[in-house]
Amino acid sequence: MGISGKYYDGKTSRGLTAVLETDAGWATLKCSDGRILWQGNPGEIKISPRLGNTPHYLNFSDGGKFETRDYEGVRALKAATGGRSFLDRVHFMESRLSYAALALVIMLVFMWLGGTRGVPAAARLIAHRLPVSVLEDAGDQTLVFLDSHLFKPSTLSPEVRQRLQDRFQPLTTGHGREDIRILFRRGGPIGPNAFALPNGVIIFTDEMVKLSRHDDELVSVLFHEIGHLVHRHGLRTLIQDSLVGFGLLALTGDASGSAELFMGLPVFLTQMAYSRGFELEADQYALDSMEGAGIPLHRFADLMDRLELAEPEDEAASEGSKGWAGYLSTHPRMTERLKPFKK
Repeated sequence: MGISGKYYDGKTSRGLTAVLETDAGWATLKCSDGRILWQGNPGEIKISPRLGNTPHYLNFSDGGKFETRDYEGVRALKAATGGRSFLDRVHFMESRLSYAALALVIMLVFMWLGGTRGVPAAARLIAHRLPVSVLEDAGDQTLVFLDSHLFKPSTLSPEVRQRLQDRFQPLTTGHGREDIRILFRRGGPIGPNAFALPNGVIIFTDEMVKLSRHDDELVSVLFHEIGHLVHRHGLRTLIQDSLVGFGLLALTGDASGSAELFMGLPVFLTQMAYSRGFELEADQYALDSMEGAGIPLHRFADLMDRLELAEPEDEAASEGSKGWAGYLSTHPRMTERLKPFKK
């Protein structure tokens, strides 16, 4: 058996044309001028696995290397020395169209499962393991951004704000968080809306308060937003879009770069919708909390129905990207969701 190729002694970059001959359990590597470059047991030769049409590399114990494209010769040498490996089977499979097609299908299924199951599960795990300091930073930065670019100071009378605070405050305990705070802001272009920030702050816009006809309607929205807060829906959605960065933060505990990771949170809160699963989870949390507090379930449905029927009060309100439909834009698919509250 003779295998042609080039020999490199490992000391210089010059390659020598050579032939590897094997016979009766003995191997000899000869240069083109007849010199013997290496002799020994062929079982001592370490043969690289084949990768596509790249050369095979045969490594010798003295540091020399033999490069060859004689694939059949190397295959026969492996068969003779029992040097076949798992990677040889890999090459066999990747060289067949049927195996490549099967691998493609498996990869697509894996990617689909990773995107629909793996990423949300990882986001949930990371969101619930983020340090409290990260949540505080994220909430503070988001509030500063919203106050600077979107919200205006509330125009509700001090009496109304105090009445609502007195109504809300006893209901903010017993949710696994003791730091829930209620703020009021004039929403302007986003109209009636409510937001739960990662640091426990829940914001009600003046427009939402004015649209309500009973304080229990606002309590129902409060419970819904607490549901988003407890399950960390905002963070989980943002993490799913930035999984690598948040994964490193969660694994290393280094929160120094958390500001950059949370830069998209204000945009998400005001322009994007929660997933259907998150909305249903928050709805169920609100429904359970309302039943526990003895609040009629129809209060939530009444306010949401009013939002759907509401028209912009003036031209300025309709100039906003959402206007009076702000809450409906960030909390979509109301019809099906309200059925449990209307029973």
